[in-house]
Amino acid sequence: MITMCGLDPPLKMKKSRNPPRVLDLLLQGELLDIDIDCAVDAHIADPSGRSYVLHSLYLIDFGEIAAALPDTARLHAGTADRKYRQALMCALLLHRPRRVRSSAAEQNG
Repeated sequence: MITMCGLDPPLKMKKSRNPPRVLDLLLQGELLDIDIDCAVDAHIADPSGRSYVLHSLYLIDFGEIAAALPDTARLHAGTADRKYRQALMCALLLHRPRRVRSSAAEQNG
């Protein structure tokens, strides 16, 4: 097993009291890149939308995500500006979504 800096590989998530971040779910294969892109596109198209469901499993709150953006990025909110999109993507990856239903693997096994 290869380890970096003495850390376990990211796919071996330890039990935590905090729900996983979107990035953790992406690394575990629970979410796909296209799920993240669609959420960002949806928010840019309609910034008034407060929530979005990722992959039919996780509810994200764009109010929390927007609050995590730096002030300079908020100046471009609701635009197709590249810097705003990147800031939104970073904040989304660090967001801890709420699970709205269990995955098919959990239901079957």
